[in-house]
Amino acid sequence: MKSLIVKGKYVLTLDKKHGTIPKGAVFVEGDKILDVGPAKKIEDSYDADEIIDAKECVVMPGLICSHNHMYGILSHGLPVPQTTSTFITFLEQFWWPCIENALNRDQISTAATMSSIHMAKTGTTCCSDILEAPNSIPGALDVEAQATELVGLRSVLSFEATERISQENGEEGVEENIDFIKKHNGKNDSLTRGMFCTHTTFTCSPQFLKKVREQADEYHAGIHIHLEEGAYESKHCLAKYQKLPVELYEEIGFLGSDVLASQCVHTLPREAKLLRKHDVKVSHMPLSNCEVGGGIAPVPSFLQTGLTVGLGTDGYIQDMFEVMRAAFLIHKGYLQNASVMPADVVIRMATIDAARALRMENTVGSITPNKQADIITVDLKFPTPVTAENLIQQLVVFGNGSMVRNVLIAGKEIVRNKEILTVDEDKARTRCMEAAETLWKT
Repeated sequence: MKSLIVKGKYVLTLDKKHGTIPKGAVFVEGDKILDVGPAKKIEDSYDADEIIDAKECVVMPGLICSHNHMYGILSHGLPVPQTTSTFITFLEQFWWPCIENALNRDQISTAATMSSIHMAKTGTTCCSDILEAPNSIPGALDVEAQATELVGLRSVLSFEATERISQENGEEGVEENIDFIKKHNGKNDSLTRGMFCTHTTFTCSPQFLKKVREQADEYHAGIHIHLEEGAYESKHCLAKYQKLPVELYEEIGFLGSDVLASQCVHTLPREAKLLRKHDVKVSHMPLSNCEVGGGIAPVPSFLQTGLTVGLGTDGYIQDMFEVMRAAFLIHKGYLQNASVMPADVVIRMATIDAARALRMENTVGSITPNKQADIITVDLKFPTPVTAENLIQQLVVFGNGSMVRNVLIAGKEIVRNKEILTVDEDKARTRCMEAAETLWKT
């Protein structure tokens, strides 16, 4: 079993016991972290097969994207019609017909490969991805998993089952998740895990949502949902059911600690209290919510309510450093309060809290002995001094993914000196370009 030591100017563990360690090191054996501490102590205690000396870097946990659509990379640069001024028109006039309904399995594979490369090179080691491609099932999740595993990325994958095309297609989506969960969940050596997923209360009937809840209970796999990304869902639910979406979910017995609700832009305080009551987790996408004109989620109030909140890219910009900076800044401006969303809270949302949102806090999210060795090194070549006291502030406010030097996932180095080791990036980019051109012509 291969062993290695990763040492740096600092080790940022994000573990309450170990904190930030100047001139620190991590000892890794196989796929696990076995020890962390001052570099001298670690090097004196262990004979490692290899030493990664990141002397001008911080060694820290890999970042975790708690909500993504990897296929979204194929839409980058495709003009959006000017008529899509609201989120629901964005879906109906652009996203559904031009992207999701048109995707085939080859395009899904190509997009997942390129997105995984982007994530890995910018420090994301684990991604929770939702695939909606209603005309590509069965087998869509399998090709996506093959792509993420080829790159070496840890992933939680789900197919967004929805009745927006037909009830039959919705049931096929549920079966896609069941088949995938049976193949991957419970295997200790797998980087991939499956999860159930539904869309919204305006694309899924209560009866359908109840059935998915029953399946999630049977397979213990959890459920990922979109919740109130635009104003339309709340208005639709009130008109049709005389309840807000979260109230409807509670009435049908859908909510639980295994539910991850993404977006939550228009979620009201009384709904947030219900989410907290059932220990539902939240994923926040500050950049993509702005891009589609959805609004700004009330994340500071969610945190005050006691909700666990992770960060995600939503398939828009894969660099989680950019997402952290957005989460740090946007709420300050919106609330006119510079004290909200401090850097230490934000970095936890991209690591240990995102792991908790995915029910993986015992596996990843911090540099802690016996957790998986998902570790990154980040250059500290800032124009101003980096200290133990300002390290997190520098990373969140002024860092970016191009500063990531080394990436280890499950103890395997997949990025070295900023170069991906597992796949040919140039070939993957060419394939992605061709897939996008084909999709745009559909």
